[in-house]
Order: sequence, then structure tokens, then C-alpha cells
Amino acid sequence: MTTSALRPVRARNLGIDLLRVISVAAVVIGHAWAGMPGAEYLQIWRMPLFFFLAGFFFSTSRSLTGELQARSKSLALPYLVWLLLLSSAVLAMAHTPWPFEPGTISGAFIGGARTDMPFLAFWFISVLFFAALLLRAVLALPWWVGVLVGVSGFALAQLPDSAMAYTPLGIGLVPACMAFMLAGHWFGRFMRSPRGQGLPAKPWWGLLCLGIGFGAVASGVPTMNIKWSGFGTFLLSPAVSVLISIGLVLLFSTAVNALLGGQQPQRADPSHQPRRGRVLGLVISELVQTATFVVFSHALVLYLLLRLFDLENPVLRTVIALGICWALGTIVNRTPLALPLNGLPRSALRRPGAAQTGGKIASKT
Repeated sequence: MTTSALRPVRARNLGIDLLRVISVAAVVIGHAWAGMPGAEYLQIWRMPLFFFLAGFFFSTSRSLTGELQARSKSLALPYLVWLLLLSSAVLAMAHTPWPFEPGTISGAFIGGARTDMPFLAFWFISVLFFAALLLRAVLALPWWVGVLVGVSGFALAQLPDSAMAYTPLGIGLVPACMAFMLAGHWFGRFMRSPRGQGLPAKPWWGLLCLGIGFGAVASGVPTMNIKWSGFGTFLLSPAVSVLISIGLVLLFSTAVNALLGGQQPQRADPSHQPRRGRVLGLVISELVQTATFVVFSHALVLYLLLRLFDLENPVLRTVIALGICWALGTIVNRTPLALPLNGLPRSALRRPGAAQTGGKIASKT
């Protein structure tokens, strides 16, 4: 890592942490309010950004075996534990007035697009697991191999009837989603290179990327719904989502970080961080470390809010669901359940001033 303006992104950059929190909230919003006005502007980036950030912070020091071991703890273990827990909830509710749809459990065990409430986000975890392994493999090969794999993945995604989405564990979506991770990885390398050092110091670059990206959506570029193998117009829609992801990273790592009182490049010592930044850092750090827990648990909470309390207001349901999941996740992270339920060893829990490592689905490095 250089001493460039992007250094705080890997140290204590509150803007990037807040972006991760917003990313998780966007997932919950998408499930609570599927037909929201302007949904195309949310769908174009909410899932690609996760993969992009995972690539941006992708570790360059692991072997393929090391990657498998790390992802097994951070992703596969919580996947299996939550699969059992939520399956038990489905069985328990079968004898209530609010049963889940028939075939819910069998669909969850197959994975991919066959996952339904309360397993809505399971496809993403399994795809992220395999995409990380694939990225690790292609990074050991010439650069054009990764491009070829990604483009081939986007081509396969164009098959009729969302064929790739219905592969077990969504494995057919992996090459295309790996392409977002590869883009994030290359962007991160560029930002840490001499040519990219000055770019983060100019937040207007982020605004420009966002303006072009969202402008393209407004002009008719189709949005995406990755779970259903919906990648929009071949290569064009993914390119727009990557541009928006770049814009978000640039904007949040600079202007937003400064507004929150985050550390500046010339002041990496946490003792020089403004009090406002230290307080916000504590809150945001706690929230970002619950990401995996929220992704797995929010669908059940949304379902119960609707069925048990007849709460149909999507905004209110989102706020309450996030509040419940964040609170429970924070509690879980202080217990031995942090690893099986959140993929986060207690030793890896971050506190303000500590290095940003592991424990977040948005940046499982």
C-alpha cells in the first residue's frame, strides 16, 4: 500500500465502511420493496457492488488452498448453519397460519434461483464463495484469461429461461459475478499505482462516474437482476454497474469520509482523528461487522413482520428489519456464535483504529 489518498480505505475510512453498510441496507430494501419507484437505479449496482468491493480488497497473498480454507470459515460455515436454522423455522411455521410455500426447503438445498423466502440471499453467498475461488485461480494466469472467463460468463447468462440461475448453488452465475470481482481487483491495483494516486483526491471524478452511470440507466440501458441471470444488455449493463461502483468508491472514500470526520491520508494516526469521527467510527464499524448476519437473517424478519404484524409499509418494514438484525448481529459478534452465524472469528472483530480485515461479506479479503 502506498501513501496515496486511498490508504485510509484499508485503514479507517469511514466513508467506505458506510458504503458497506448502505450496500447491506440496499439488499434489505430490494427484498422489502421489490416494486419500488426507480428500482432500476438500485438494481443496477446493489449486488455488483458487493462483488466489486470483494475484488477491490482481494488478498494477493493466499494460495488457492488458503482461499478455500478462508472462505469455508467466512462463507460456507454460516451458509450451512443458517440453512439448518431457517429450515427448522420453515418446518415450525408449517403448523401455523403463516406457512411458507411448499418446496421451500428443497429449493434452498439446491440453491441458486430456487431459493425463496426466507432463503432469499442464499444464492449470493454460494456464488460469492465460488467466485472468490475462481478469481484466485485466474489471477495466477495471464490477464486475458480472466477477461475471457468473465465475458464467457456474461454470454452464458444470456441463455433463455434464466438457465444459469437454476444451476445448483447458482454455480452458472459464478463466471459473470467473478468479472465484477476482477474489475474491482484491477481498479484497486490502479488506485494503488503511481498513475492512480492522485485520483481519489478529486471527488468530482466519483460524481462524474455516477452521473454517467445513472444517466445511462435513465436513457434506457437495462438494469440487472443477477439472481435470475438478468445481466441486462450484453456487456453494456455490467459496464454501467462497474462505472457506478467506481463512482461510489471514489466518492465515499474521499468526500463522504471527510464529512464523517474520518482519518485523512496525512493523518493516519487514530489519535488525530476528530471526536466525531471516532464516535461515528465506532457505530459504523459495529454495523459493518454484522453484514453476513443481516444478509442471512433479514428475510425471515421481513416475513414475520408481514405475516405476524401485518406490516405492509415497505419503508417501515425495512427500518425495523435492519434495526432488529443489526442489534442481534452486534450481540452475536460478542459471543462464540460470531463464527458460525456471521463467519467472523471474535479475534477478527474490528474496533476503531484497528486495521480493516475480514468479517464482512462486502470485503471478504
